[in-house]
Amino acid sequence: MNMLRSAAVKVGLNEPRTRFLDMLRLMQSFGTSQVHLVHIASGSHRKMEAVEQKLAELTDAVRELGFEASAVIKGGSVPSKTVSVSRELEVDYLAVYWLPKAVLVQAIMGSIDADILRLSDMPVLVYNRSLMNASTRLQKVLYATDFQATDANVLPYLVNKEFQAEELFLLHVGERAPDPATEHTRQQCVQSNLERLAEECAPAYEKVHTLHVVGSHRHQILRQADANKVDLIVMGKADTPKPLKNLLGSTAEAVADKSRRSVFIVPGVS
Repeated sequence: MNMLRSAAVKVGLNEPRTRFLDMLRLMQSFGTSQVHLVHIASGSHRKMEAVEQKLAELTDAVRELGFEASAVIKGGSVPSKTVSVSRELEVDYLAVYWLPKAVLVQAIMGSIDADILRLSDMPVLVYNRSLMNASTRLQKVLYATDFQATDANVLPYLVNKEFQAEELFLLHVGERAPDPATEHTRQQCVQSNLERLAEECAPAYEKVHTLHVVGSHRHQILRQADANKVDLIVMGKADTPKPLKNLLGSTAEAVADKSRRSVFIVPGVS
């Protein structure tokens, strides 16, 4: 069973067309074959006609890639309406072309895409094309694990046969123990857990690598993703809303915002 067959794709109609279509090509590596282009609109009837025309042209371009595609236009708050429409469409995940704001603008106005990440109760693909030669094929994937309940939610996606990646990097970022003996025990426990996950994932990949480092979660995830030139970072997030200072939730959002690579975020089971 393909867990990523259908997707809702947020469309602002300000995304670069070529790069937006590259996102769709990457989604084909997920085994995705059906997409709904979701645009949350505001404005006059005259402007709406132009929006409908642009969205129709984009839908045709997506169909030319081989997708079954449709378009949906709704009014309302972009973050909440995007999430609610995606839920109504009963898709497997939501895809967002990440357009980061300047720091000052984001501090004052917030980020629509970041709000979508916080509100969504379904997996979200955050597509980032900061790299000049970003691949449209899914070759290398990095999964940042904390060995908690999120593993049970994420692993079914990682081992899904339609998830067409070649290499998997399993990364754990921890904190150094206060004394050598405790640190040795901690490292043994981490390696044991990584090997357990690697064994579960091995049938789905040509190569599975394990990495364990200490330091800032956000910085190390970004650093290891760049060092190993992965195409996608996979992360879990908490299953219940928590303050931004919550480690796991804030890390997922920060990585999506700062990464030069795409991020796939899997929520907990409510």
